[in-house]
Amino acid sequence: MFRRSFTYFFFDWDGCLADTLPIWHGVYQDLLRRWGIQADDRAIARELFNDWAGPARFGIRDVKEFAREVQQGLAEHVKEMGLNARAAQTLRELRGRGARCAILTASRRHLVLPVLEREGIAESVDLLLTLDEVPGYKPDPAIVFRALELLGAPPSEAILVGDSSKDLQTAANAGIASVLYFPPGNARYYELEELRRYGPDHVIRDLRRLLRLAPTAAPGRRRDGSRPGHGGASPGSAL
Repeated sequence: MFRRSFTYFFFDWDGCLADTLPIWHGVYQDLLRRWGIQADDRAIARELFNDWAGPARFGIRDVKEFAREVQQGLAEHVKEMGLNARAAQTLRELRGRGARCAILTASRRHLVLPVLEREGIAESVDLLLTLDEVPGYKPDPAIVFRALELLGAPPSEAILVGDSSKDLQTAANAGIASVLYFPPGNARYYELEELRRYGPDHVIRDLRRLLRLAPTAAPGRRRDGSRPGHGGASPGSAL
């Protein structure tokens, strides 16, 4: 049951706001075959999603070249990348209630920003931090600490929303609350009960459930979350 409200919502990108796991999976599957390796869906998710050390466990010796080919493959599909159900609506409503929204991802900026702009939600994002701004990977909490610093957010008022064990570990390592987002499509890649073992504070299947954790609409804000005379924040900046 939701009993606390939060002002700062930190979102993972791939598999959370963005419906990109099938694209990542396809790119990995094609590359593994090219490298002469067979793997099922769960093995790809377990070893490669959110873990750049994974290729070595598959016996890939040139990990840097593999990573380069992954990025190249993803770039070829950027026009196909879209949002998960109700992601845009949820971001807009959170901003309308006075919440601040950030995207914290290990994806590259050029894979995220075009989608935000195409979907018309760049103005609903106060801060975008990618691998280009914060080198390193979850569960290293550095990206959360950077977001807290840039937004001036007390940890007790921040919550991280993600779809993977790495997201939940990152929140725990940073000392903030967490939400596991587990839409039906993610069952292809993850086991819900396994993810529950990482102790998320909440588990949701619909992003709009996050509105129960948001404050009521802040005085002086429009429903789109901006203040009169001000637009939303540009991704990569903090108001």
